[in-house]
Amino acid sequence: MLDQIVETYIQRIKSTVITDAQMVDIPLAYVSRLNISESVKHFLDQQVEIWLREEEQKFQSSDRFDYDRPEVRMLIDQIFDFLKQNANFHVTKFNHLIERAIKLEINYLIEPHRTLRQFIFKDSEVVSTLEVYDTFKYFSHFTYYKAAVSEYFDTKFMRQVSENQFVNLMQQIDQKTFEAEPVEMALRMVKNIVTFFSQATEKEVDTIALEILETAFKDRGLRQFSEKIQQVKTKTTLSELHFNEVEALLRDGVIPGLKEEEPRDRTEILGLEKVESLEQHKPAVAVKDIEVGEMVVRPQEAEEAEEEYEEEETGASVATALADFVASQISSDTPLQDINELITGRSRRKIIKKLFNKKEKEFLEFIVQLNPVSSWKEASPMIDEVFYERNINPYSNEAIMFSDLVYNRFFPKDKYVGERGSSNRFF
Repeated sequence: MLDQIVETYIQRIKSTVITDAQMVDIPLAYVSRLNISESVKHFLDQQVEIWLREEEQKFQSSDRFDYDRPEVRMLIDQIFDFLKQNANFHVTKFNHLIERAIKLEINYLIEPHRTLRQFIFKDSEVVSTLEVYDTFKYFSHFTYYKAAVSEYFDTKFMRQVSENQFVNLMQQIDQKTFEAEPVEMALRMVKNIVTFFSQATEKEVDTIALEILETAFKDRGLRQFSEKIQQVKTKTTLSELHFNEVEALLRDGVIPGLKEEEPRDRTEILGLEKVESLEQHKPAVAVKDIEVGEMVVRPQEAEEAEEEYEEEETGASVATALADFVASQISSDTPLQDINELITGRSRRKIIKKLFNKKEKEFLEFIVQLNPVSSWKEASPMIDEVFYERNINPYSNEAIMFSDLVYNRFFPKDKYVGERGSSNRFF
């Protein structure tokens, strides 16, 4: 169910943007004017901002000239403004970024706590509160999180927040959100998800997979509801429920398809149309009595610090290594046959260390599984599955680099990407 929704959503956006099969470069300015998801637009905009920051670092690393002089800085800013206004995505890169943007949006829709934690703290255990504000621009659903988090930061005069503090804050926000009317709020949350699926596919969707329901309830700490979903999975062969069945289950514990021994009075079932979504309801969360505790930061490993110092001194980076490799493959029409040839040197060491806990054997075993795969449609869910099983942050530099390298095996940059699959790893 979800795979099809994701694929349909991707194809909808691509068909809106890529109106000519001969399109090779896609301007950011052009995409920003189209009628597509604002979350996707922001994702692409921020990708260009990342590129600009990488370019700016080249200036800052030079000791030959004073790039901080005001008149020089002004000219550099003008150049970067011009570059952003005229930024283009190669169609292959665009397709990959669209897939990432949609996965991020759906991950957040189903697991906002986990997705925000991984996305915000992918590079550091402590970030500025401004970075948190900026991150919420990626998402247009469940806006009460942004309102409550912003109010809390302002109330407590916080300028930085640690990962443990943010996790604690999110937990308390949802505890307060759901405590007064747990069933009503849970149904509103489910309606948000179902409504998004309908909008993404442009057709009416009124069913939702049990796995999605269970994951969504667990992520928000709604154990009483995730246990009810477990009962359905244990006592029936169902894999999804209609909204009315979800409502009956949450309100009265009615398991679809099971005959009750003693009939009982049932609560009125309102149905999908009458239940408000969380966006319509706009819950207000009182944050004045929330306390997130002291900032806790794990000491950085000396080995990691040495690696970062070495990388800074040599001027080499994961992104640079990837760019060099992709540039070398730009004229190839044939996907590389052995992924081992893609991942070498510093990139290989970092992937094995960060993603496979320094266990090269486990890395090689996974490559053996990936090498026979003939399409990105098959490779993508395999990578997502390994990331999930190994508790790997999919937004970390190494995870993105690994995914990019495998992706470019199937889609060299000089080729137009036609039909291609995508999967979403939300659980």
